[in-house]
Amino acid sequence: MEASIWQLNNTSINGHDESATTARFPSWVTFDDNEVNSTSPIITSPVKEESSPLSEGATTATTQVIDVNTSIPLSFKKRERPKSTLSDFSKVQKLDLSSIILVPSVGGTPPWSATNPFLDVSLKDVQPSPINPFSSFFEERDRRTQGNSLSGNSSKKQRDSLLILHQESDSISFNEPSTHLRHRDAIEQLKQLHIGDPDQLNILSLPDDDPTISTELYNTLSTLGPPQQKDGWPMMLRIPEKKNIMSSRHWGPIYVKLKDRRYVQLFYEKGLEKPFKEFKLEINHEVSEPKLQNYDENGRIHSVRIDRITYKEKKKYQPKPAVSHIAEKEQVIKLGTTNYNDFLSFIRAVQDSLMDLPASSTDLSTVGLNYQEQEITVDVKDEFYGILAKGDNRILQHNVLTRVYVLSFLSGLAECRLGLNDILIKGNEIVLRQDIMPTTTTKWIQLNDCHFHSCVDEEAFASARVIMFNPLDACRFELMRFRSVFSEKTMPFTLRVTASVNGAEVELQSWLMMSPGFSSNRDPLSQVPCENVMIRYPVPHKWVKNFRRDSVLGEKSLKAKVNKTASFGSTSVSGSEPAMRVTLGTAKYEHAFNSIVWRINRLPDKNSAAGHPHCFFCHLELGSDREVPSHFVRYVDVDFDMPASSASKAAVRSISVEGKTDVRKWVNYAAHYNYKVWLNN
Repeated sequence: MEASIWQLNNTSINGHDESATTARFPSWVTFDDNEVNSTSPIITSPVKEESSPLSEGATTATTQVIDVNTSIPLSFKKRERPKSTLSDFSKVQKLDLSSIILVPSVGGTPPWSATNPFLDVSLKDVQPSPINPFSSFFEERDRRTQGNSLSGNSSKKQRDSLLILHQESDSISFNEPSTHLRHRDAIEQLKQLHIGDPDQLNILSLPDDDPTISTELYNTLSTLGPPQQKDGWPMMLRIPEKKNIMSSRHWGPIYVKLKDRRYVQLFYEKGLEKPFKEFKLEINHEVSEPKLQNYDENGRIHSVRIDRITYKEKKKYQPKPAVSHIAEKEQVIKLGTTNYNDFLSFIRAVQDSLMDLPASSTDLSTVGLNYQEQEITVDVKDEFYGILAKGDNRILQHNVLTRVYVLSFLSGLAECRLGLNDILIKGNEIVLRQDIMPTTTTKWIQLNDCHFHSCVDEEAFASARVIMFNPLDACRFELMRFRSVFSEKTMPFTLRVTASVNGAEVELQSWLMMSPGFSSNRDPLSQVPCENVMIRYPVPHKWVKNFRRDSVLGEKSLKAKVNKTASFGSTSVSGSEPAMRVTLGTAKYEHAFNSIVWRINRLPDKNSAAGHPHCFFCHLELGSDREVPSHFVRYVDVDFDMPASSASKAAVRSISVEGKTDVRKWVNYAAHYNYKVWLNN
């Protein structure tokens, strides 16, 4: 390999004469690790007559290069640099480039390479982990900590800002050995966050359900789901029921009952025989989406409406001619409650009553109406209920309830046929090509505990597993419901929660990470996000006062936002204010759930990597250890929605309308997850 020697015979650099100076470089002048310092001795050129054969060969090679390029002029006109009137650079030391020797390059790489000032040399041999990208970081940090302890250098132990949040001046320091050990244990658990993929990655389709499995397994899971129905519910009524500009509205306590599963009765209080208001449920009644509204100084209240929905066909001409069916809502009643379990139980009771209404009560005034645009819409909504183990988030128990809703606008009486991916009719389907609906799954499932609307021919389903029905006109109703097995082995994300109580100090931490074992998480282009994520940490009643603070308009809950301060409000009578931190979303105590609620709008976050963990941290100092109850709730509740997805993999394979071929057909999917995760002790 040839070596080249660079020599600069010019006596000036950038228009300045070479002159020795003792001035130091300014603070902004930086060089590489192989820089030439002013204090180092001057290195003379090794090109002499007594040079080694290697040097002679290098000189000869250099001479040959110069001879070949004889056409290039050897002297250049010196560029005069204008003198600056702002500062005098004559006192600044110049870098002697004449002493630099070009080191032979190996493999075609440049002889001089600039080092990265942001690169940690100690981490250059650390290899990334394919499972947990943070394992190498923790191992390297532990080695540094052990090295510092052996050398006798003591440093202040602080909470890791990478996993919890940015360390600020008012954050909590853990100097006590016991507290630091608890923190070390929690970090060790996070280091073991190995999320495996129970399914093989090369298998694109999920296996079909086994129809030979006994239904006794599903009967044992019937307790999982919405709260069971009751004889009555203590509720709150919005008074006055309709808005009035001249008066204000408020919530008044009442007692609600369902009579004969068709009549809603309102009583002033429990135990009265005669209600002050009663109305009948109709087939065009619908239950609205649950909401949270302002109630009092303590917080908000759960509210729900029962609306009367009517649809009208309207034609639009802009931006292009089109026909649409628009819904018009009329509020029948609006109720609310602060008890979340009673709230869910009441909604389930009303939904069951609406489904059991007889189809003969249909208003026949609209039957036979000629629609300009005929269409039928099928909505498949899954509700997942389950219990997950601590640590690995293994599914201990689960139940998937699927509801199928139909909304049709058909001229005259028409018999419809709906085909699902039922395992019992696999290979026996006979449908027209125009009736086939596109699906995203090839799995066949088993339908268990099927319950139908009164318009469905149950004898045809029992004999041929065919869903035949005469739909209600311009009315959205629940066609059927059934239970099935969860189609995945893991949840969309893994949640681990650790709680520790040391005397009067309580600490709660959570780590959340997207699970690669979930089918939709394997491909980032087709990944379905989790929306409206809500993680609830139950709080004992004695601790509620620690999460409240006084404000100008009354008491408010302490709120933790991303990258905000750890403590809020004034000093508390029972100790210091609790510290809550999150790396994504918001967290605060909500009286409607009697819990600390961590809310995240979307997972995975658009501004974070797919495998990046998100954290929640809460530290509470009580006034005395007597405020610690003897029993705690050992689980957290998780709620979220997944649009355009299915938890049961139920799919509509065909929709047939007798005697009609110009009907527009739509199928929508949605899934709601509600499960409990046990705490790590």
